[in-house]
Amino acid sequence: MITQGYLLGERYKILDTLGEGGMANVYLAEDIILQRKVAVKVLRLDLQRDPQTLKRFTREAMATSELSHPNIVSVLDVDTDQGLPYMVMEYIKGPDLHQYLHDNYPLPFTEVIRIMDQILSAVALAHKHNVIHRDLKPENILIDENTGKIKIADFGIAVALNQSTITQTNSTMGSVHYMSPEQTKGGLVTKQSDIYSLGIILYELLAGKVPFGGETAISIALKHLKEPLPDLKEIVPNLPQPLENVVLCATAKDPRDRYESVLTMKADLDTSLNPERANEPVFKPSHNPALEETRVIPTIISSEDAALKNVKEEKKQKPAKKKKFWQTFKEHKVWLLSSIFAIIVVLICLILALSKTNQTTVPDVSDFDENQAKQSLQAAGLKIGEIEYQYSDKVAKGKVIKTLPTKGNSIEKGKSVDLVISKGAGLTTVPDLVGVYYTQAKKRLEKLGFKVEKETDYSTEISRNYVMSQSIEAGERVNAAKTTIVIVVSKGSRKKAKPKQFKVKDLTGYSLKSAQDYAEENGLTLKTEERYSDTVEKGLIISQNPTAGVTMARGDTLEVVVSKGKQDSSSASSDSASSDSSSDTNSVNKSVSISYDSSKGNNGNGNHIQIYIADDNHQITNVYRDFYITQNTTLNIPFSLKNGSGTLIVVNDGTTVTNERVTK
Repeated sequence: MITQGYLLGERYKILDTLGEGGMANVYLAEDIILQRKVAVKVLRLDLQRDPQTLKRFTREAMATSELSHPNIVSVLDVDTDQGLPYMVMEYIKGPDLHQYLHDNYPLPFTEVIRIMDQILSAVALAHKHNVIHRDLKPENILIDENTGKIKIADFGIAVALNQSTITQTNSTMGSVHYMSPEQTKGGLVTKQSDIYSLGIILYELLAGKVPFGGETAISIALKHLKEPLPDLKEIVPNLPQPLENVVLCATAKDPRDRYESVLTMKADLDTSLNPERANEPVFKPSHNPALEETRVIPTIISSEDAALKNVKEEKKQKPAKKKKFWQTFKEHKVWLLSSIFAIIVVLICLILALSKTNQTTVPDVSDFDENQAKQSLQAAGLKIGEIEYQYSDKVAKGKVIKTLPTKGNSIEKGKSVDLVISKGAGLTTVPDLVGVYYTQAKKRLEKLGFKVEKETDYSTEISRNYVMSQSIEAGERVNAAKTTIVIVVSKGSRKKAKPKQFKVKDLTGYSLKSAQDYAEENGLTLKTEERYSDTVEKGLIISQNPTAGVTMARGDTLEVVVSKGKQDSSSASSDSASSDSSSDTNSVNKSVSISYDSSKGNNGNGNHIQIYIADDNHQITNVYRDFYITQNTTLNIPFSLKNGSGTLIVVNDGTTVTNERVTK
């Protein structure tokens, strides 16, 4: 075993041991060049001495490095260190699928499909490159704790070993729970073998456990070979039939009855919850092959053959002697053993035939009350065994949920049958969800059996996507299966529409048409005034208010003074009176400074400013300008003061900050 601190390949510093398997050891290491954590897998020392295994490991490692897929652990490097072959892979921090299922079971059907979709997609790519995993199991499927993405590991390792090694001992049969029938017989492993393993993984995700268990690997393997899959609906009564059919098709005993490809299985799985498939019949395999006797492990066979060969050679070397009884028996042992076997078979058949007269079938007493069920069982010649009471959301209180053994099973008369009686729907305490993130609250309720509906509303106290309230108060005890809880989720604080703000352009020297176009493009109201000018050509703008660079918003008023050209002598005298009159009504520009208050404007738009003016053209009750500021701002406000004075009021977020009289 490689020790902590060892520098593998002068690049990968060993930090810790991640796992020690029957085929390889996995270490956590640091890539000192790229300064990142990686996983390093090294074949076991006893396998490294086999030249053929070394050759195949290197070949398969290189092939695996070509499997580029988001759901396959990436192989980053393949090399040797002082004769030790190793593979460097990306390090996935998070649980494997086995641990994830243990912590989160039961999983919603949609979650099961999401997980399987990623697994199937990865295996499909491997099969496209003619790489068969051969050891698919939840322990080889990792879940990134940061992204939730599925990652399949150990591609190539299983195929680096011959089948006799895979099936040789219990220590190397960790995957026997997911092994296909043809693998247990030592047959050819194909893509359909991987599909069988995928079907068992899907079964486990739905049921929370593997279909077959046993004390030894051989007993489990024989169950995969001969026994039908335990009824999933006994464990998951609400399982949709199309979803169960995916399991049944993938785990058919005969590979010919399984899916043709992983992509076909994926397509079937993706539509298994569609309403139009709800009434789909139960999948039935079309082949019923006679199961072959399980092959003896090749390594064991070879040792027995060698022993028999030695015995025969010894016989040849010994001189011929007079035949004795045992010699005669040995010469005719095949015929004698066949005869004995035939007699035993006949006796067994006779015993079974005679015993059938003492057999009965467990009657269906579902939905019977306790007394009716007892009478029905006694009428069938059976005794009443233990009576257990359980909560049930589907069976009324006092009615039979099921029998043990279950209905339809053949049983000897006089044997006991246990009854499971409903206690009615169990009550569940409603949890306190206020302040809990929505997805976590929804998952928690669904795990308890509640149905969840979502509503949204604005809130200044509860952050966005967190629960504001729930329709049933925390602490109440209700029937979860028949209860829908409405949770109101915060949309955050309500934001006022922020007017489009911009700094006004310098329009002096532009034509009136240009000013009109600018005002229209920016949603401004344009107010014009004409004056004579000795310096500005007729039709061009002399000045503007607000001046260039001042912040404005759509709806504001922009005032411009347009040149009438030079004033001639004839019009000077005629306009003198109006000029004098104009002097009485000259516009007054009032400069006002507005300070930005960072403690206000929590809606994210800044300070809300409203300006009111009273002059010859405006009433104090009407808003003159309405806008937002995010910094200290200075404005020039024009007043027309024919009557001598006016009023200016500035309101900042509802507070009057300026209220003054304006004069010429």
